[in-house]
Amino acid sequence: MSIQPRRSLSARLATLYAVIFAVCVLVVIVASSIALVYELSLFSNDIIVAKHQEARFLTSRYQSEGQTLAQSAPHLVNALSGIGFHVAVYDQKGTFLGGDRSVHPKILDRVIRGSVQLAPPREVIERAIRNPKPSLLHGPIGPPSGAGPPGSDASRTHDWWRIVAVTGGYVTFDASPGIIVANLIPYWWIIFGIAVVAIAVSWLLGRVFARQALAPVNEITGSLHALAEGDYTQRRFVTAAGDEIATLTQAYNEAAASVAAAMDERRATEARMRQFVADAGHELRTPLTVIAGYIDVLRRGALEEPTVAKQILGTMALEKEHMRTLIDRLMRLARMDSETPPERAPIDVTDLIRRQVEAARRMDEGREIDYSIDGVQEILGDRAEISEALWNVIENAMKYASGAPIHIRAYRQNGNAVINIRDEGPGMSEAERLHAFERFYRGDARGEIPGTGLGLSIAKRAVDRAGGSIAIESAPGKGTTVEITL
Repeated sequence: MSIQPRRSLSARLATLYAVIFAVCVLVVIVASSIALVYELSLFSNDIIVAKHQEARFLTSRYQSEGQTLAQSAPHLVNALSGIGFHVAVYDQKGTFLGGDRSVHPKILDRVIRGSVQLAPPREVIERAIRNPKPSLLHGPIGPPSGAGPPGSDASRTHDWWRIVAVTGGYVTFDASPGIIVANLIPYWWIIFGIAVVAIAVSWLLGRVFARQALAPVNEITGSLHALAEGDYTQRRFVTAAGDEIATLTQAYNEAAASVAAAMDERRATEARMRQFVADAGHELRTPLTVIAGYIDVLRRGALEEPTVAKQILGTMALEKEHMRTLIDRLMRLARMDSETPPERAPIDVTDLIRRQVEAARRMDEGREIDYSIDGVQEILGDRAEISEALWNVIENAMKYASGAPIHIRAYRQNGNAVINIRDEGPGMSEAERLHAFERFYRGDARGEIPGTGLGLSIAKRAVDRAGGSIAIESAPGKGTTVEITL
């Protein structure tokens, strides 16, 4: 799935300016529309007051022509209706005669029952003049005459203005928001047109200003792209001090000065990692191949021969254990290869060596393993890593110097702590000694001795992380000595 590129920062800033301006314009439009609605509501009430007089006039005219209210009702509805106005005609008993049946104010029923008496036309007009600001659309102009004392049901009637008494019945009105909307639409078209033009102009101006402000950022971006492509040529930028762009430029100059060294370190790390993965894959392939081969033999019928099956399963168990040990050591080595610094703390040398010797004696009770400590009490380092390094050296001596005594000494030399592990085994050839600390390397004389070739590599890495050094001396027939200096 392709990813759509984002717009430039200058375009987004210009859009932000335009959006802010649009919000301000919208607030102005809403506020002005509310004011206009209020003024239009006053106008609509004036129209309704005029409709009262018109209804009385038309009713009188149709009666003079000999028409009853029921006969003239359709004509009254057509003459009095309009945009935003609905009209209905009722007789004196409240019977619907024509118009919009939904226009049936509550006051109509009270007037018919005689609990409310409508004011005469002249009084209606006078009240409208005295109270020129009724509430929106349905605000009362004034109470009907004879509405009763304050607090009575009649005095709380707010829709008396929706009804006018005519000869033979009543005409009711209902003003809807349609009249206001009809008057607002032309205003909205004009104001929205002006707003669109103003927003477009604000976006263009914002784009120009944003481009000028971000010009140094674009230059630094180009230099960073070149840097990412391998061009480490120093490009120093100088801008006026004191603003954010100057701070960014200074940060770029400092970063560019150290990128080359960082890239060299990265390439070296990647090379080590590739070699590590290749070696690990090679070492893991062997036991997996052996196990897969034996599985095929078992499938072909070896399970029916108990002796053969038992031997195969034993070999597979050994290979499984070899893989487990290899993976465990690979994880330790990977952890030591990480950038996480070791947890340095004082380590009691006597306790450290004593624990390692006791563990080795438990593994091989018949072997002679001795140790001595002279002038060394504590060393500084990560106890887990130093213990791992020391144990791998001892374990390596136990495997390759079968039955030979192992001597461990700790002493002070030139201000450093030295731990010397010497065995009286067969020793190494010069080629084996030179490659002893390489990962996955195992000498030609290893025979059937199990191992991963990582023990001394882990020891060297642990000592390096502690800031020390490790060296090995050996010759055929003269045993092997590993010396750790911290």
